[in-house]
This record gives sequence, structure tokens and C-alpha cells, in this order.
Amino acid sequence: MFENLVVPVDLSWASIDAVAVAARLAAQVGGRVEAVTVVDRLADVPVARADLAYGIARLGAQPVEVRQLVHASQSVVGAITRHIEHNPGSMVLMSSHGHGRSAAVLGSTVDELLRAMFGPVIVVGPHAAKCPGELSGEYVVPLDGSPRADGVIPIVAAWATEFKGTPWLVEVIDDAVYPTERDIVESSYVSVRARDLEHRIRRDVQFEVLHGRHTGGSIAEFADSRQASLIFMATHGRTGLERLTAGSVAAEVIRHAEIPVVLFRPPDVRQPQRLGTLAAAR
Repeated sequence: MFENLVVPVDLSWASIDAVAVAARLAAQVGGRVEAVTVVDRLADVPVARADLAYGIARLGAQPVEVRQLVHASQSVVGAITRHIEHNPGSMVLMSSHGHGRSAAVLGSTVDELLRAMFGPVIVVGPHAAKCPGELSGEYVVPLDGSPRADGVIPIVAAWATEFKGTPWLVEVIDDAVYPTERDIVESSYVSVRARDLEHRIRRDVQFEVLHGRHTGGSIAEFADSRQASLIFMATHGRTGLERLTAGSVAAEVIRHAEIPVVLFRPPDVRQPQRLGTLAAAR
């Protein structure tokens, strides 16, 4: 799945705390962790290297060794993607917020990385820095009926098989918008997806229909109630989340979740007409 977790660090405490989460995850697979800071000029490298070493030392002893790297580049995303390309088996884990030019901020940096790479990115929100960092356990997988949202299912299948996780496929219904009888329709949808995934991975797969006006908050609350270890999400679905913005469901989940969120940007998928018609009807 991954042999190395690359953590972009902008030297804010939030981005450095993400290194500790990465270390806990990497330790479970005998993997490595690399904390990477990107600066504008070569002249800034020595100071950044010292600041990075201080920040990592502040974390105390970690279950795996943390390699510390400083790159000089005009593009944070470019430097990170080049580093990933030159280190097969690497995956990015990053804080959802930070400060400064090279901040690993939820928004453009995460979105650009997702567009530039072909794999998932693990995002640690403001409440997830102290999480145990488990790869097994229960996985919460929000779906919305769109092919793009379904695009995360193969990732979930691979992780559940590798790490013996138990997926929970969930759909969130706003009772103020949709009639109560939609619960039956949506339950049928997630139950079919659950049975398909169960057949694929030959492991138990659960499903649930949630009710709430705030989709992201409902997903995060459900994950907390299940003491889940990870949330898996496609970054956009039929709700039109073309980018990770402050108002998106993915961003809302990350803001509230107390566990990491594995984000995946599926390739463009043409929506079936019936789904488009259904969405328009709403």
C-alpha cells in the first residue's frame, strides 16, 4: 500500500504534529516517514533545516525514524510530486492547515497534489493530530450515488484487504429536503454497494443511512460513534465538489473528524443520464 509517508511541513505546529500521525501509521507496516520542507531559495535551506530539526525534536521519540529533508523550489506541489515520483511506494500525508507560503492548507495545496498524483492523500484535520493512527479497525466511506464518489471504493477494497479493516458505507439524508420514503431508496443503494464490496474483498461490509442537515458533521459524528480508524472520500461527486473548498463536504468532514481522512480524486467519469435527471429533479 505504502512503504514511505511523505509529510509536507511548513514549520507550523499543525504540520509538524502530522509527522507524529504518519510515524504511528508507518510503524504498523514497517514503513518510513519523511518530513519535507520547501523553501524559495537555496540560501534559506540551512535555517529551514535547523527549524525542521527543532520541530521534529519537539515531538519526542517516534516509533519510526523520521528523515528530514529541505528542498528549494518555487513550487511546493512541484517539489513534493517530484519527490514522490523519485521514491516509489510513497504516499503523502499532510496537515489540513498551516501558515505561511508553503502551508499544507486544505484547499489549493491538497487539491493540486490530488490532481498531480494518481493515488490518495491522507489528510490530518485539526482534531486528528492525537489520534492513535490505526490502519485496521473500521473505515467510514461516504457515498452519494455518483460514479465519482464510488471511485473511492477500489481504494477502500485494497486497504481493507491489506489491513483487515471493516468498511462502513454511509449515505447522508437531509430530512428537511427529501421525503422520509427516500430512506428506503438510499438504504437500497448503499446496501447494494456494500454487498458488492463484501463479495469483492470477502470480508464483512456494513452500511448505514444517516440523517442530518450538515453532511460533513454527520459523517464525522458517525465515525466518532463507531470509533473508526479512517474515513475514505472521493473529493467530488454529484454535489459538484470540483475543488476542495472551505464549503465542501470533504473540507467539513476534515474540520470535524478526529481521525485521518483518505482523499482520492477519481478520473473524470461521465455521469449517467438518469443520475443527472434525478439530481436536477431535486
